[in-house]
Amino acid sequence: MSKRDDFESRLRSYLAHGARQSPSPDLEERIRMRAFGRRLGWPAQLLAAAAVLVLALGLGFAARQVRLLGLNGSPTPSPAVSPSALVKPSAEPTATPDPRRSHYPLLPPASMHMVNHSTGWAAGSATNRILRTTDGGTHWNDVTPQDATAGTWITFFLDANNAWLASSLQSASGSPDTAVEIYRTADAGRTWQRVGVVPADRGGPSSLDFVDASHGWLTMQLGVAMGSEGIALYGTQDGGATWSKLSEADTSGAPGHLPLSCQKAAPVFLTSSIGWVPGTCSAGGGPFLYVTHDGGRSWNDASLSVPVGFAPSCMCGINSLRFSDSQNGVFVLDSYGADGVQHDYLYATFDGGASWMPRAPLPANCFTVDFLSAAAGWTLDAKHNTIQYTGDGGQHWSALGTVPSSQVVVDFQFVNSAIGWAMGSETMGDTLIKTVDGGRTWTAQLAP
Repeated sequence: MSKRDDFESRLRSYLAHGARQSPSPDLEERIRMRAFGRRLGWPAQLLAAAAVLVLALGLGFAARQVRLLGLNGSPTPSPAVSPSALVKPSAEPTATPDPRRSHYPLLPPASMHMVNHSTGWAAGSATNRILRTTDGGTHWNDVTPQDATAGTWITFFLDANNAWLASSLQSASGSPDTAVEIYRTADAGRTWQRVGVVPADRGGPSSLDFVDASHGWLTMQLGVAMGSEGIALYGTQDGGATWSKLSEADTSGAPGHLPLSCQKAAPVFLTSSIGWVPGTCSAGGGPFLYVTHDGGRSWNDASLSVPVGFAPSCMCGINSLRFSDSQNGVFVLDSYGADGVQHDYLYATFDGGASWMPRAPLPANCFTVDFLSAAAGWTLDAKHNTIQYTGDGGQHWSALGTVPSSQVVVDFQFVNSAIGWAMGSETMGDTLIKTVDGGRTWTAQLAP
């Protein structure tokens, strides 16, 4: 593989990873202002987003290379995406649509959560819009809460009926008010209630997570600098009505404290007491995986073993931390070896996260995974947008079909061995694309 091909593959992957994260509230805007001024076309916006992610990961790639790739590089051709979905109004009465709202509902950052073969959710944060399907994605209902405060929206979808929305004014308007309003639906989006306010003293919301209808967590991002990131974690035990601050990253080095060093991904909770914060240590010091056994109040290093041939203090990151059931989970460790090349290893747990063991390396250009069980899972060749499948826990992989996205595949999820969805990206917005044959063929359902 040429240096250019290797660089393009990594950048496409990091764009996909970053699209699942909420950036620092004003970091991207500051970079855009310095580099391009206020008037931006989409190529410049793509370059700005890439610059944010490359700088944050500390890869040190030259800005000239980023500019050349963004303006002159051409992604691998893929089948054309054509719209085939109808966005229907919600069954419940809604207010008159806001004429300022984009006609396309999934401008990034966007997210999706498919509950089963028929029911699922999708959200476009840049447009403050929430959609829901009950027929496998053929039609999508707009279930956006009309009275929710506009601003930075973070969503979490628990099941077919329960979902939460966190709205913060601070990062969108420059308001000094850092409180975060929490909205909830328990009837599949037909109605939403403003159930509580998170009394955050600074920062902006970056992620929500719930394990049931009562226990949830909100992460506030406090800033990123020099490969470090400050976060504060707030928790609720009554479905979002009341919140308390549980912990905050600091430089104390004291047992039970999250360190300020390294960048943090969204916390992942398995139960009301057990959860993890994965991270990326771009300057060494990793792997970064901290675990809590008291609901987020205290955190300790999970003490991962690294693959043979890698130093314990690696330049590495953890992504795709997901559980298929109460005992089986996986994540991917991205690490740079002495050869200067990125290597990606699948890790698995069979005891509810009490221990994590490295398994086989992933195929080339593969950085994310989704597993339905300990054995059955999928990964994505981020260079060619090709889905690959394993039936033996990642020991062997077979290439299937190509997801029709002209840019990057932001996320993918399977609900059974045949049916899955991917979120692709086009210049006009993110797309929802479905497979009904395990990933061999794909059809766009919601597209610009």
